[in-house]
This record gives sequence, structure tokens and C-alpha cells, in this order.
Amino acid sequence: MNSQYNASNRASSFRSNHEHVQTTLNEKNWEWSYLVRKCRNLELEESYDLYMRRLRIGYLSIFIFIQLLVTCTHALVLLTSSDLTYAYVDMVTYVVTGVLIWLILSVNFRNELISKHGWLIYASSWLAVSILVLMDIGLNVYHATSNNDILNPIYDAYTLYAIYMFMPIPYVLQPFILGTAVTICYIINYSFVISAKEANQMHSIFNEAIYLSCVNFLGIFFRLMRDIALRTTFLDRRQYVEENLLLRYARDQERSLLLSILPAQIADRLQEDVRNRIERSKQQHHHRPGINHGCSNNNQALRRWRQPDHGTLFIEPHKDVTILYADVVNYTHLTTTLDVKKLVEALHDLFVRFDIASEEYNVLRIKFLGDCYYCVAGLASPNEDHAKCCVDLGLRMIKDIRDVREKRNLNIDMRIGVHSGDVLSGVIGAAKWQFDIWSKDVDIANRLEATGATGRVHVSQQTLRLLDGEYFYEDGTEKAREDPVLQKHDIRTFLIKSLRAPMHDPRRVQRERQAKKLSEASKSNFMYNSTLQQYNQVRNQAKLEMCRELDKMPIGRIQITKICRRSTNLTQDEIEEETFRRNISSFCLLFRIRNWEIQYIREPDVMLKYSIVLAWFVYMCLLAIQLLSKDPKYHYWIIDGITISVLTALLIISWYKKIWIMYFSDTEQSLPQYKLSRMLYKMSDFMQRSIVIRLIVYLLVVFSCIAVTAMQVLDCGPKRDEELIQCFHPWILTNCVTLLIGTAFLFTRIPFVVKTTLAVLITAAYTVLVVYEFDHIFAGSPPTNVNLNAKYSHFLLIFITLGIFHLMERQTEFIAKVDYNNWQLEAATDAETGRCLNYE
Repeated sequence: MNSQYNASNRASSFRSNHEHVQTTLNEKNWEWSYLVRKCRNLELEESYDLYMRRLRIGYLSIFIFIQLLVTCTHALVLLTSSDLTYAYVDMVTYVVTGVLIWLILSVNFRNELISKHGWLIYASSWLAVSILVLMDIGLNVYHATSNNDILNPIYDAYTLYAIYMFMPIPYVLQPFILGTAVTICYIINYSFVISAKEANQMHSIFNEAIYLSCVNFLGIFFRLMRDIALRTTFLDRRQYVEENLLLRYARDQERSLLLSILPAQIADRLQEDVRNRIERSKQQHHHRPGINHGCSNNNQALRRWRQPDHGTLFIEPHKDVTILYADVVNYTHLTTTLDVKKLVEALHDLFVRFDIASEEYNVLRIKFLGDCYYCVAGLASPNEDHAKCCVDLGLRMIKDIRDVREKRNLNIDMRIGVHSGDVLSGVIGAAKWQFDIWSKDVDIANRLEATGATGRVHVSQQTLRLLDGEYFYEDGTEKAREDPVLQKHDIRTFLIKSLRAPMHDPRRVQRERQAKKLSEASKSNFMYNSTLQQYNQVRNQAKLEMCRELDKMPIGRIQITKICRRSTNLTQDEIEEETFRRNISSFCLLFRIRNWEIQYIREPDVMLKYSIVLAWFVYMCLLAIQLLSKDPKYHYWIIDGITISVLTALLIISWYKKIWIMYFSDTEQSLPQYKLSRMLYKMSDFMQRSIVIRLIVYLLVVFSCIAVTAMQVLDCGPKRDEELIQCFHPWILTNCVTLLIGTAFLFTRIPFVVKTTLAVLITAAYTVLVVYEFDHIFAGSPPTNVNLNAKYSHFLLIFITLGIFHLMERQTEFIAKVDYNNWQLEAATDAETGRCLNYE
């Protein structure tokens, strides 16, 4: 019992350590710095930049569509709900600004121009953002100076989100600089134009600064998370391409190895037979419940698939071929006098030379039998010169063995017999396949070798007729004339002396060229390639394949540039992408097959800790805004204390594993020793792995932020209108709600439907507050346009924010799911095919 208990503990410990190593590797694989370094090490930065250029164009086209939609909506609201006397200036400004932004950013769609002048990306983005900011702030200044109307800017957060999420500026530093400049401009505008006459001006300025800082951090976070997700997608695709190349390379190696043993036609029949039996076995298992599908059920099944059926014979007749038998003379004496190692080295040197020569002369080697080497020409492929090829090979073998004899100082020579006729070839056996040839003509060739002369090629009359007089010859040996087998078949023999035909004979020149090509090809055979050369070849090929794969990689669910294109004009790569799109539902972005969706959401969320730390930061900003805008009361502190404690505890637990691995772990396989430390470590790991825990954490974080935002209206009950106006600041509440919507989309591995539903519920609750509960407060707040009901301005900002985050999350979720679909299905299919082919 103790031994079983100890064994169980050891197994559990092993599994725990293995899972720890895997999660540690996952931690590293999702680090932004690690992903950038890996892309550079694999020389993928250039390809990644090309892919990101395509992706940025896709996002930019979405922004132009959003800008058009926002401009039209805003102008329509002004037309229907405002005094047209003042609305014309704003409407014309919006339309002109929209056209200018479209014209400026359209330069990014000209790939050739951008490739030559990369600075245009930065210049066009800075100019477009500057025009948008000048339009928004300029209208505030214009109305404040001309009509003394204090208006609230509406495009401050919209501009920042456009910088971080849609503008084609690469990397993070440039967008951050641009975002900081825009933030400073809006704070200055807020200080000197909007809140200049307010009693609590500094509180209002701090609130605006905190809000815009939160927007900046949200934008940076989404940009970084998108870059991490895309780099991971890109590296996954690179790994898939490399593994696919390795799989193809392994198949080629297996095919080359198989063809070095069997002729192509026999090998094809055997492989087809194995495939058919694998398919039949799969169908049988498919109808039996409880049995795993695929080609890896158990070893017995694999052995059964590998063995040919007893009733199937892989035998083929071949007419008009030539058989060569060669035997090493004096081999028996060498076995008794020569060291075994030297003997084997000599045989290896000799047979390698013979194999190279047989490839050069297009002769198929059958097998070795001790010191006997026999082969056949005209069997693997039709060859009218099969007899000449065998005789040339025999002469070459005599030359090679004499070279080895001089090189190694050995008393050896060659005796060769060649005969032409018919054979049967095929595979026999079950456990180990054995290819061979059979017929009376094979026996005759064997007897020709046995009765031949040392250092000479001994041929039959049938072979001599096929040589077309190209060789000098003489009568065969006396021993051959007395051999009963040769007498029985009335075989007359001859000894080849030397080549008679001139070297410029066209047919011989053609054979020599063919032999040279085969010789060069043999040098690139897999047996002679070093592992480093193979690795470099695969890596270089992977780089070329990645250039082709760029067009296949997804750039988002919504592609504005393809909306107007007809389906008949789609390329092959776009057709493949459309095929993957059909596996994902259009509205909810769920896999149409439930098991795929379940497997996807069960994937661990290594980025959870970053989402929690930013959510904690947003919460602290919301809390600061609450404390600056309202006098804190006793019950406020209770709610704040509870939510801070919950979020801080979640923050510590989510980061504990990362911090312990970075600063306290001695090795990647070590775990915390103390109980509390080990418990926190396991909680941190479990939080990443469990979708249920992640959903609970997500809801706790979002509802904590909702709670601190709701306290702004907590004490605003049914009072008189003049008292309600002083209860809370509507624009501060609206800004906080936009941060809540951003927080709802903050977590990466939460289902898209859940995030969208929660964001819509937040928007719906806010709408109820604006329309029914605090209608007069919002109507009395500063509008964004002269004589426009301020409620519409609030709604416009909320819906713009919801639309931006929804579209961005939809694009990111779609790319992640297409990558998961490609990686899991294509790689699994290829891996299964590779495993099955391994048994062929």
C-alpha cells in the first residue's frame, strides 16, 4: 500500500511539475518583449511589418467608415434637433473636416507610394488628428468668443481612440506621443475655455485630466494586446508553415527511403493498400462507440494495418529486363585472415561505390547477399538500353573493386554474370517486407556469375544480341559450357573484353548525360545531407512560404475594402478565408461547432493579470473622480473599502505566479515551498486556466467599477430640479460610463458575447438614467452644439464609444478565432496524416 501511495505521489508530482513547466513557458510565450525578440530571431520582422501594413489599412478603412457615419449622424442630429441659424457653421465644419481627413488618410491606401516614402504614414496621421482636434476645440473657442456659449467637446476620447486603435502609425511610442499632445490640448481648452468660470475649476480640470489619462491607458493597452495577439498569430502561422514543410520533407524522406528499397510501382500499390485498410478501419471504429478515431488507437491495430492482407500478392511480371549478379572473389579467405572491422569497412566502401554506379546507369539494386550484389535494369522504368546499362555497370564495378584493392591493399576481385530475360518482382512477407525477383532467368544470371572469370563480365547470348556490337567479346568459360543449368536452357556464354563503340556515339552520349544527372542528384540525396543544411533549407523555405501565407492571414471580420467587390473576383486565398469565415457565426462570433467553441474558451488566459492591473487602475481613476466630484459619506467608504479590497486581492493573486517565477523561482521546474505561497501560486494558475473563475473575476471587476460610478447618483433621489442640478455633474458621469464600457471589453479570454452583452446592458442602464430618472439634469448640462439638447450629445458620445470598442473587439476576436481554427484543424489534420503515413 505504501509503495502504491508513494508511486501515486510521484506521478502526481511529475504531472504537477510538467504542468508548471508548460505554464511557465506559456508565461514567456505571451510576453511582448519575448515575441518581438522571437520574430527578430526568426527574421520575421519584415514579413510581420508587411502583414501589419495590411492590417492597419483594414483598421484605417474602418475608421474612415466610422468617421463618415459619425459625421452624418451628428449633422442629422443638428438638422432635426437644433436651431439651424447656429447649426450651419457646425455642420459645414464637420463635413469639411470629414472630407479633409478622408483625403489626407487616403494616401495610405497607395501601397507603392507608402513603400517608397514611409514618412507619409506619420505625416498623414498627425495631420488628420490635428485637423480633428482643431475642429473640435476650434468650435468651442469660436462659440465661446462670438456668442459667449460654453460648449463641451465631444471628440476628445474619440480622437484618442482613433490614434491608438485605427491610425496606421506603427509601434507604441509614436501613438503615445501623439496621444499625449492631444490630451494636453484638451486640458488647456478645458482650463481656459470650458471651466474658466466654474467655482471648482481645479477639481474639474483634474477630473478631465484623470479621464483623458484613463482613455490613453486604455488605448495603449488595447494596442499592446492587439500587437501581442497578432504576433502570436503570426508566429503560430510561421510554426505551422515550418511544421508543414518538415512534414512534407519527412514524407519525401520516407518516399526516398521506400523507393531505395522498392520500385515505384510496387511502393505505390503498397501505400494505396495501407491507405485503404486505414480508411476501412476508421469506418469500422466510427460505427463502434467508445473507440477512438484516427490512426493512433493502439499498436496492435497499427501493426495490423501495416501488414498486407494474406490474400493480396504484390507481384508484377516484367518482360525484357537484364539481371546482373556480382560476387567478390577471395571473400571467404578474407573473412578468416582480415580483422572484422576492416572487412566490414571494405565491404561498405565497395557497396557504396556500387550503389552510386547503379544509380548512374539506371540499374535497380535488389539486395546484398553477403559478398554477393545483384541488381536488374529495365524493371523500375522502361529502358531499351537495359542490357548495355548492366554491362557498363559490370565494367564499372570491376574498376571500382580494383581501386579499393589498391587503396586498401587487399587481394580481391570481381566475378560478374549478366543475362537478359523475364522476371517476376514483388514483396513477400508480413512482419518485414522483402522485395525480390524470381524466374529461371534469375537463376541463369546467378549461374553465369558462378561460372564466370575473375575480373570479367560474363554474359549470355540473349544479352549479347542486345548490345548492338558496342563491345569486344570472346567465348565464355569452359566451366560455363559444362554447367548443367546452362546446358538445360541451351545458354551460350561470352566474356566482355572492352568497349568497342566510339565515345561520340549519340546513344552513349545520351546515356552518359543521364548518368551524370543521376550522379548529381544522388549527391543531394537525404543520406548525404547534413542536419544543419536541412535546417537551413527548411528555414529559408519557411521564409518564402510565409511571404505567400501573408495573403491568407485574416485581417478582421469587417473588411470595408471588400464590400463592393464581387464574389467572382475573389482570389484563391480570399476564397480560403471565406471558407474559414463560414465556420464562425457572423453576429456572435461563435464557432458553429459547439466543441470548437468549448475548447477555445477553455484555453488559459495568460494575459489575465494585465487586464486586471489596468482594470484596477481604471477603478482607482473612477474612485478619484468620485472623490473630487462629490463629498464622501460614510456608506461611500464602506462600498469603496469592499471593492478596493476585492480588486486588490484579485490583483495580488493574478500577479503572484508571474512575480514568483521572475524573482523567487530558482529553476523553471521549482514550485513554492511554503503553504501560503504554494496556495497563492496555485490560485493564480487556476485563475488563468478556469473559464468559470475568469468569468467570476471579470464580473467582480466590472461590477466594482459600476459600483464606484453609481455612487455619483446614489443620493440623488426625488428632489426639486434645482437641487438635482447640484447632485452630480452629468458629463463626469458620462465620461465614467465610457470608461465602464472600455472596461467591459478589457479582458481577452472572456467570450465576445458576454462582453458585448454587458456593455449593452451598461449602455441601457445609462439610457434609463438619462431619459427617465435624471432627464432635466442631463438636459441642463453644457451641450456640444449651440441650442442642441445636451441629452443627444451624451448619447452620441456613449454610442460612439460602444461602437468603437465593439468593432475593435469584433476584429480582434475574429482574428484570434481564425488563427485558432487554422492552427488546431489544419495542423491536427496534417499531424494525423503524418502519423498514418509513418506506418506505410
